[in-house]
Amino acid sequence: MKKNNALNEKLVDLKSSLPAMILADHFIMRPDMAERYTKHQKDNFQKDVAWILSFLSEAVWAKQPVLFEEFIAWLKTFLSSVRVPMKDVAESIELIQRRINEICTAEENDIINPILSKAIRIILSDEQIVSIPAMDNHLSPLAQEYLDNLLKGNRNSALNLVLDKVKTGSHVKEMYLEIFQPVQYEIGRLWQTNKISVAQEHYCTGATQLVMSQLYPYLFTGVRKERKMVTTCVSGELHEMGARMVTDFFEMQGWDTYYLGANMPIEGVINFLSETKPECLAISATMTFHVSAVEEMIRMIKSSPAVSADLKIIVGGYPFKVAGGLWKNIGADGYAPSAEEAVDLADKLTAA
Repeated sequence: MKKNNALNEKLVDLKSSLPAMILADHFIMRPDMAERYTKHQKDNFQKDVAWILSFLSEAVWAKQPVLFEEFIAWLKTFLSSVRVPMKDVAESIELIQRRINEICTAEENDIINPILSKAIRIILSDEQIVSIPAMDNHLSPLAQEYLDNLLKGNRNSALNLVLDKVKTGSHVKEMYLEIFQPVQYEIGRLWQTNKISVAQEHYCTGATQLVMSQLYPYLFTGVRKERKMVTTCVSGELHEMGARMVTDFFEMQGWDTYYLGANMPIEGVINFLSETKPECLAISATMTFHVSAVEEMIRMIKSSPAVSADLKIIVGGYPFKVAGGLWKNIGADGYAPSAEEAVDLADKLTAA
């Protein structure tokens, strides 16, 4: 795929200068705001502009406007929950568009304008567009009890709830599919809709990671397949829960697994692959603006003489769920929307 590399680089560079310009433009339009805004509010405004540019640049680079549209739907849900007027949000995007049009070429603006114009329409529309992370998520009674314990800060009660189920015969896989996965989606939805704080979200996620670690003795029970896999996140990607789940599912299915975790530099991944010689590598990206980093990692791995040409690379995460076929465009061998499907895909790709 021929990507919009030059335009992407220009948009990335603008993240350092454009936010301050947009804030100044905002105050020219709204002099009353200039007097009322605290330093904290000014800083947050500029961070939001940089955030918008991050998603826009990646959508432009990948030629996948849907990635930006999905982000705007998420942003609309989030900002509505904290009572930010949608008219103000649309106004900010219009200011961004105006400044970009002054800086970019006519050809570049032909790419950007339809994306930003549609974003403004989404923001101003009366239609409630539900983004993927905010989808209704019906929890089972057991999952709801687990979540209630986490929200009350009862981490040990949540742990004992899961351990009791496993000790009385429930498979670990059931705990992942019926509790951890739906509860994580629900926690994300609660944060997005301002029902819980970011501190609560971090606590709940950390608590679930702790509970998962206590289940490790129950993972290593399957027949070994004499196959190895590595899981990693690209540099800058700090969301590792999905990658951890994928690794555990492979372990449950008899693979020897190596979990490298979040924020891994490409050189470190390549060195590890050359040493361990796995059959499969799983790369996770939760944030849209890390897709180009995934593409770079795949490209460098496949061009490295130290890594086996037979290595199969699969990807997973939110951006690949939003943009169908994106995994092909960045050079991956496959995409799996869930941990369970990742194992099935790897089995097929590596079958002798």
